[in-house]
This record gives sequence, C-alpha cells and structure tokens, in this order.
Amino acid sequence: EDLLANEEDFKTAFQYPENVYVLIDRVVAKEFDEDDIHRLGDSIGMAFYEGEGDVYIEVNGEKLLTFNNRFELDGIQFEEPSPNLFSFNNPYGACPTCEGFSMVLGIDEDLVIPNKLLSLHEGAVAPWKGEKLGLWRERFIKAARRFDFPVHAPIADLTAQQYKTLWEGNQFVEGIHDFFKEVEQNLYKVQYRVLLSRYRGRTKCPECGGSRLRKEALYVKVASKHIGELSDMPVKDLKVWFDEAVQSLSEFEKTVGKRVIIEIEHRIGTLLKVGLGYLTLNRLANSLSGGESQRIQLTRSLGSNLTNSLYILDEPSIGLHSRDTENLIKVLKELRDLGNTVLVVEHDEMMMREADYIVDMGPLASHLGGEVVAFGNYDELVANPESLTGKY
Repeated sequence: EDLLANEEDFKTAFQYPENVYVLIDRVVAKEFDEDDIHRLGDSIGMAFYEGEGDVYIEVNGEKLLTFNNRFELDGIQFEEPSPNLFSFNNPYGACPTCEGFSMVLGIDEDLVIPNKLLSLHEGAVAPWKGEKLGLWRERFIKAARRFDFPVHAPIADLTAQQYKTLWEGNQFVEGIHDFFKEVEQNLYKVQYRVLLSRYRGRTKCPECGGSRLRKEALYVKVASKHIGELSDMPVKDLKVWFDEAVQSLSEFEKTVGKRVIIEIEHRIGTLLKVGLGYLTLNRLANSLSGGESQRIQLTRSLGSNLTNSLYILDEPSIGLHSRDTENLIKVLKELRDLGNTVLVVEHDEMMMREADYIVDMGPLASHLGGEVVAFGNYDELVANPESLTGKY
C-alpha cells in the first residue's frame, strides 16, 4: 500500500493505471454484529461506485478475488432481462435482421431440397447436379465417412445435427451455404444469376433462427431451453416440459415465480382444454382457422379474468373431436361462471344440450329465414313442433 501525497506520486502511479487500486476498507474475519454488517454494506456499495462496477478483495496479501455488478460471463456483457427483451413486437427485443418477422429474403430450403424422401446420394440437393455443380455432391459424399454422415438416408430421416451439417458443413467438407456463397461471388456471370434466382425465396432468418428475438434474449434459459425453443414446441409437449421444469426449481425460485407459474399453467391448461394442444406458440395468426382463432381468444379471455363482458362465438366447435367439444363446453361454462354472457352461434347437438338458453332462427336458411322460430332450453326446443332444429 502507498499513500499518494503529491502530484508526482500520482503521475508515477498512473503510468500503469491497471495496477492502481483504491483502498476502501479493511476487514478482519470474525463473527459480525449488526454494526459490522452495516459497515460492510456501505463499504461494498462505495467500492462498486468508485470502481465503476468492479471490486477486488485481497485475502491476507496472497489471493485477489474479483467481483463486478455487471450482467456478464466469459467476457460477454449481457442485457439485463426485462419484459420488452422477450417481445418481438417491441423494437428492443425484436431481431435486428428480420425486425421480428422471422423471415428474410434468402435461400429457400424447400426449393433447394424439394423432395426430402430422397437421399443425398440420390440427388436430394437440387442445385448439386450436372458435370460441374455435381462435384459438390461428390465431394460431400467422399468426405461423409470421416464424420459418419448417412448419405443413403432420406433427408427427412436426418437428425437436426446432420441436417445442419449438410447446410453449414464442418472441418471436413463444405455445405450448401458455402455453395451459394461461391455462386454469389460469381454473379457477374449470367448463368450464376439465373441459378441463384431459382432458389431465392422467403426463408428463416439466419440470425434468430425464426424465433424473431435478438440473440441476447436467447441467451436466457430455463431448464436448458430458451424462449425460441419453447415457442417451437407443440402445446402438449410444452406442458410436459413445464411440469418437469417447475419440479426442478428450488423452493426460493418457486416463491419468486409463483404468480408467473400459476398464470402459465392456467394458459397452457386452457389451450389443451379447447383442443389446441397440437399448435406451436410461434404459429402465425394468418395460418389459423376461424375456430382456432376463436379458441385462442377464449384462452386469453379466461386468463384476463374479465367479468360482466359479452363473448360472441361463431361455431367454435368446427373440426373438433367430441372429446374436445366437451372440454370446450367446460371452458365456456368457466367464462359464464365468472359473470360473463357467452353467445354462441352453433349447430352442434352436444353444445345445444349444454346451453342455458337456445334461440332457434328459421324457418329455413339464408333469405328464407331470419325469424325467431323457437326459444327456451334444450327440452323446450325439442318439444316445440315449429322448430326444425328440435326435430333433428
């Protein structure tokens, strides 16, 4: 330790500033009373402030321990997790390459490998054909024995790692991406421009892998899975993973995440009840059917615990197995029991049996209808001779 008393001492010391430390406090190891703990807290807080996030503790002049209050590991400084970081609808969390849309203009995998039932040996990779371009396929097949790649297996049967190797290559061989890099380097030739145009299309973003989130969000994992991987899982598989993940949490972690755990369990459970266990969470809204969209809205509504609201549903049971229709009816009754009014346009007998009140419109369809023919509960409707629905 040195006491820097004048300007010359400072100049000498700061010739090598990385070797200069500011002494904040000295502590002797013992049983700490309340005053000692307060003093330590003040000293540590001041040390972090003066050290701009870095604190060093020297133990008996032999060992130097390093601490910092930054969110970092292995020399990488991470973003502090916040709700916006995990939302692709927010500019802060969206992938900067695809801007949260998951797709970019690039090489379309379905155009490059149009028939995944063929093997690499059978010519599954469409551009690797002909006398010159076919050399890429031959080189890959020759190198395949060095890393145990199944060249005779259909592309559809390859593991995720093998499929990735086919596209990205490894230390033994170049892959499909390397092939297209070479094509791009020769775009001054007409034939290469034509070749590239054949295989261009909307494809998964290479930066986020289709998760639509910036890479900092994907660094955060729970039970070895990040949010992008969870979004790719069908809801029924997500339920299994979630139950196992909750079991693996410590009591402290369960207490901290209690409210979130309850909310997620409720949302996943409702999705399963309404027969949507086959959907993935990253499914695009414009690819959903009308019934699927309505049932997803039901899940959101149940999660929000709204009361005194009116819900209008148009044939939500279309395409459902009778078992799933029963579950859907339970969900609708839950909404009703919360103090809401649920109005359903429906032709399903099971749904009508469970209705509190039925209004039968008729007497026929389209412009031949439009009148109230009968109303009441299920038994009253069946007993009404004017009701065409009741007769069926």
